[in-house]
Amino acid sequence: MPDPSTPLRAGQDQTAFSRVCPSCGRRVPRSVGTCRCGAALTNADPETAAVPAVADRRTSPVAVLALVAVVLIGAGYWLFMRPQAPQAAAATIPATADAPAATSDGAAGPPTSPEARAWDAAAKAAIVGPAVPATTDARPQPGPESPAATIEEMVQRVMPAVVLVQTTSGRGSGFYVRHDTVITNVHVVQNDGYVTLRKSDGSTASARVETRAPAFDIAVLKVAQPSVSQAVVPMGSAQSLKAGQEIVVIGSALGTLQNTVSRGIVSALRTSGGATLVQTDAATNPGNSGGPMLDRNGAVVGITTMGYRGAEGLNFGVAIEHARDLLEGRLVDLGTQSGLSNIQSAARGSESDRRLQQGEEQFRGGVEQLAQGAAHIDEGWRRFRAQCYTSPIAGNYNREWFVVMVPKALPANAAAGCVAYYQTLEGNIREFHNLMRRVIGDARRANVLPGTIRDALRANRLDFEWER
Repeated sequence: MPDPSTPLRAGQDQTAFSRVCPSCGRRVPRSVGTCRCGAALTNADPETAAVPAVADRRTSPVAVLALVAVVLIGAGYWLFMRPQAPQAAAATIPATADAPAATSDGAAGPPTSPEARAWDAAAKAAIVGPAVPATTDARPQPGPESPAATIEEMVQRVMPAVVLVQTTSGRGSGFYVRHDTVITNVHVVQNDGYVTLRKSDGSTASARVETRAPAFDIAVLKVAQPSVSQAVVPMGSAQSLKAGQEIVVIGSALGTLQNTVSRGIVSALRTSGGATLVQTDAATNPGNSGGPMLDRNGAVVGITTMGYRGAEGLNFGVAIEHARDLLEGRLVDLGTQSGLSNIQSAARGSESDRRLQQGEEQFRGGVEQLAQGAAHIDEGWRRFRAQCYTSPIAGNYNREWFVVMVPKALPANAAAGCVAYYQTLEGNIREFHNLMRRVIGDARRANVLPGTIRDALRANRLDFEWER
């Protein structure tokens, strides 16, 4: 409170030190309780109540010192306690942006401001490079996807699973879908109960014809002594094929050129007798029947079943879905005859041409297989001639043992001393004779030309009057 005796300076607000007497209008110092007129002055005076008290404007020296101290402490904290740039050798990245920084002794330091954290991150990036996300898997992470295999690589992978199927009536193709299961055509195995499989490495295996589905021309073979390491062809889907898509066909062309590869495109998907067929322009020949049609990834999408002679690029395979249904027990109606005969050209002679082609295919395959059997009989006959009957043989034959099939061509005592051996040899020759007559008879019923029959027999040293 100012001293009332102190004179007011010019410009100083007088209302702060005096008040007006409500009775006589004189200005009376605030320290005086009674005016000269005798009126008592109270705090309820309206004028004085409307004027707020004004604090002393002089600044305390203690307050000034406290303010200076606060400023100095803040400046010292910023200079000495602010986060320092990390060293390259010990640079680490905080687990979270809000985690307190670690001090040099490992204790958590005070939290930093967003500006300080941004500066800290920039310094770390400059020293140790960009942050690498942590991973719990120590194994190398996979790189870019490998490029798709080439046609050559795909074929080499599939080739060990494709086989030549040898029967008593011809040759065709087949392929492993399981280590003990081979798929081929019904028209390849015909009525045989057992067939021989020849692999690409030259080894052979015996297989039993387990199931026939004539409506789809599919036969399932079970291998007698399967190998768990046998290569197989994965089954794909013909339904996903599109016209123009690339396709690869593997089979034993002409029944002798094993594992021949040809390539073409999908011409269309057709339906015949309830069967879905893949039409392709890929080259196929007699002997390809039963072989796989493969997509670009090496999955089988069809089973080669037929083509048309004189109609270039017109070949068909039955969709692999039918074989899958057969293997998994969903195909119940197997049919008694092929349901594929609805697919044919407009020309009347197309079906007869197809039958002729299949007849020639089966005849050549049958003759070649019988030629192998004839070679075994040759060996037995040489032993007989060396140890049992050494006299000259009348007549001229492609193979000398053909004489056994000519009545009275051998003397009655020819087997003296070797009766049991001769009876076994003669039985094999008679069975061979019956098989040859059947193969030739089937060829003639299929309208195979006589010249074609004659040439095939001569080429295999089997020329003889088999119908006698």
